[in-house]
Amino acid sequence: MLIKEVMSSKVVSTTPEESLVKLVKKFIRYNFHTLPVIESEGQVVGIVDYEDIMKVFTPHNPALEKLLKSTHMYNIGETDILETELPEDIGTSVTVADIMETDIITVGIDDDVSVLRSKMKQYNVERVPVIEEGRLVGIITLFDVIVAVFKGKGVL
Repeated sequence: MLIKEVMSSKVVSTTPEESLVKLVKKFIRYNFHTLPVIESEGQVVGIVDYEDIMKVFTPHNPALEKLLKSTHMYNIGETDILETELPEDIGTSVTVADIMETDIITVGIDDDVSVLRSKMKQYNVERVPVIEEGRLVGIITLFDVIVAVFKGKGVL
């Protein structure tokens, strides 16, 4: 089964320039927790999710924290975000570019779903942008794969 047979072609996306406030409003409006980040010509440049928004509450560099977490000596509990002091303009001064992940995987519309599932397991992701000729044309989720499996087996 091919990606184009399973993917969703109506994709809500964001841009690197979009503010944190607008991003949060999109998450609320569409009830999503991951969005592809595209540039004006439709090229996927990143992906952003709820966990990325949490970076604004991190008191130090996220890259450093990731490195520290990879050691066995890192054992710091999460601080209470309700007690974190943030500047009043945080929602308008922080952009998607400040928090998005740029190291992402994508799939093509003619890729096989089994290849996608392997990538999802390998990279521990549940949503993958679908591209054609370098442009975003859809998104496919783990749930889309599950539905395809059930349909393929005649369960749905």
